[in-house]
Amino acid sequence: MKKHFLSVTKPFVHQSLCMVGVLAWIATIEQVVAQSPPGPGVGYTNTPLLPNSQWRVHDKYRPRPTIVKAGEALGQAPSDATILFDGKDLSEWKRDGRKEEAAPWKVGDGFFEAVGGSGSIVTRKEFGDMQLHIEWSAPEVVKGESQGRGNSGVIIMGKYEIQILDSYDNNSYADGQAASIYGQYPPQVNVTKAPGQWNVYDIIFEAPRFDGEKLTKPARSTIFHNGVLVQNAKEHIGQMAHQEVGKYRAHSPTGPILLQDHGNSTRFRNVWARRLRDEVDPWVVMPGAADPKLPGKGKKIVLISGDDEYRSEESLPMLSKILSEQHGYDCVVLFAINPETHTVDPNYQSNIPGLHHLDDADGMIMCLRFRSLPDWQMAHFAKFAMEGKPLIALRTSTHPFNFPGASKSAYKKWAFNSKEWEGGFGQQIIGETWHSHHGKHASQATRGVIPDAAKSSPILKGVSDVFGPSDVYGVVHLPSTATVLLQGQVVNGMKPTDPPLEGPKNNPMMPLAWTKDYQMPDGKAGKLFCTTMGAANDFLNEDLRRLVVNATYWMTGLESKIPDKASATVSDKYIPNNFGFKPATFFTELLIRPIDLVK
Repeated sequence: MKKHFLSVTKPFVHQSLCMVGVLAWIATIEQVVAQSPPGPGVGYTNTPLLPNSQWRVHDKYRPRPTIVKAGEALGQAPSDATILFDGKDLSEWKRDGRKEEAAPWKVGDGFFEAVGGSGSIVTRKEFGDMQLHIEWSAPEVVKGESQGRGNSGVIIMGKYEIQILDSYDNNSYADGQAASIYGQYPPQVNVTKAPGQWNVYDIIFEAPRFDGEKLTKPARSTIFHNGVLVQNAKEHIGQMAHQEVGKYRAHSPTGPILLQDHGNSTRFRNVWARRLRDEVDPWVVMPGAADPKLPGKGKKIVLISGDDEYRSEESLPMLSKILSEQHGYDCVVLFAINPETHTVDPNYQSNIPGLHHLDDADGMIMCLRFRSLPDWQMAHFAKFAMEGKPLIALRTSTHPFNFPGASKSAYKKWAFNSKEWEGGFGQQIIGETWHSHHGKHASQATRGVIPDAAKSSPILKGVSDVFGPSDVYGVVHLPSTATVLLQGQVVNGMKPTDPPLEGPKNNPMMPLAWTKDYQMPDGKAGKLFCTTMGAANDFLNEDLRRLVVNATYWMTGLESKIPDKASATVSDKYIPNNFGFKPATFFTELLIRPIDLVK
């Protein structure tokens, strides 16, 4: 897995789950539930799979297109656009190369104008694949010639230039004319309007793709100039260059839009952009390795990510890789998906597409926190539990669901604070609901201690040194019929070398990992493994990874095949981020696809 979105941001201060926080959180969830995605559309589940796709022909579970309101008139921004100039100010722009310096260009009546010598300006937001609309006007009074007339440029990602030039009766070189991909491709035709009149660009830009330093897909631009197609899906030869052939250099998947100061008073108005998204499956399928001798061959595990604090969107793809590549399991990883962006958003509480994969799964690994899923998604989860299928619950999965306020959900009693079904699914099935942080959050780490009675458990084969930076949870409802495999020692610090905390916190220690039987009302009996460890950076610990691998063997009936020291090797690309909450807009701006989390 690559180091991704959270790695370059400053960690946010942890927000403790005090009662005031719970009340504010519940108010937020009530709003989210009202925006829950619709159920499956009318369609089929028995039609053939489409080539190179997880979708079937007319698939009922395939997400329907997001509804977007178009602009009232041609050229007006649709409802999902990012407005980059509203006719009033340049708050969406800054001076190029200056971290926070305001854009120094002139703002007029509904337009802004380049100020020669002041420097180029760039957007504060970054974009990758996008639709860009921009209107521009060369100075009415013609001064200069060739590239000296109304020269500017739209430089996408700060690297790929679409030329702006007064090309009306201008005999400059072809690949420098208006709407050229500068230095590479002239426009098919010249439709530039006379100086002083407004020109319109509509640009469809596809960002290049890189695998490390290697280019795997070049950038591509489609350009309409004043409504006329002048560049038809042209592949950029490389990044912009003058008097030489441009070359590609690997860069991040997004970048700002730059408007060039070329010394001319070019004007701009009505600037907006829409981020484009590939249609990709909102889950990730990882088939088991081909070796038929691997014990997990032919068994399917569904891993469900959906917590807003402990970065399970990072850890579960990593665990899935270990299980599929090193042990042969067929794995499917599900994510919390924002239905507006169709991208990963663990802050969005009420949508985890793909839960129908549970219908034929042999086991489930879940890391959920306070989800408010719609009934049609919950039905697959309920069916799995009613059939008594085995599961593994990580960290916040002791409190996986919440249906607050006026919720009409048929699963409302599953909520972590249910009085009708005391403690909900967490307490009744997993063995505990949300109780407390026993260790001090973000300052007292956890060490797993094996009780004498559990040392012969096959789940603990090769497991001796379990440590993680997440704290010990309070566990007070675990039934005596559960088998405790690890006790949680509160560490007086955040490093593995730090000593145990002295005092009553460790006397006695809290259960940290256990197995137990479960049975839904009127359902079949099943078994589960739970550990209240499970932050993404907890899994930097090899023995914790091995513990989950062993538990997977155990839950899928392969207990006798658990190796003495099961493989749990992690890629050096697994650089998880620290736990912590993120603001509501954090993930909607990053637009992370599920596939981005497994590269």
